[in-house]
Amino acid sequence: MQDNERANFSEADATDQVNLGAYRMLLFRASHAQKQLLHPYMASIGLGTGQPKLLSYLAENGSCTPRELADFYELDPAGVSRMLDALERKGFVSFAPHAGDRRCKVVSLTSEGERVARAWNAACAEEARAMLDGFTPEERKAFADYLRRAHANLRTYGQKLAAAAADSQATGRIPAEPGASEAPGASEALGAGEATSRA
Repeated sequence: MQDNERANFSEADATDQVNLGAYRMLLFRASHAQKQLLHPYMASIGLGTGQPKLLSYLAENGSCTPRELADFYELDPAGVSRMLDALERKGFVSFAPHAGDRRCKVVSLTSEGERVARAWNAACAEEARAMLDGFTPEERKAFADYLRRAHANLRTYGQKLAAAAADSQATGRIPAEPGASEAPGASEALGAGEATSRA
């Protein structure tokens, strides 16, 4: 953690007022470092952005519909279909009719897709070991729990925003600033989010 980040959290500990933007920036920097490590290897095995996680899901869970992939990763179904089409052209996945629904297709890994998925997952495991170096087993479990809780909180928040937007559209009212009355420091978090989304 760099000096300015330490200062943000030291001040938060002293005043009990958390600079929420500091958390957002830490998440962004960790995610960026992860991408910087893995993207060169991703390209070297013939995968494009967003494609590895689809192979990993299929390797872990077996054949499924494109919709299942979109729902699991919370992605636009049309975008998932485009990625799967690209993977099919590369020979990594294949499609078959759904046994119970003629309108659906089932996607599966080919033997080459299985090989690439194994290689990718091995690289991810190595990266995870490096990321968690120095963490105790208890810290690793706590870290995983924090990430799950953060994801659940963001999903709940997204549902609230969607409901507020629907209500605004129905009533013609302008929605209030999200979370403005609930969370001290929310403006910092939103500002940091805007800054990092442009990066």
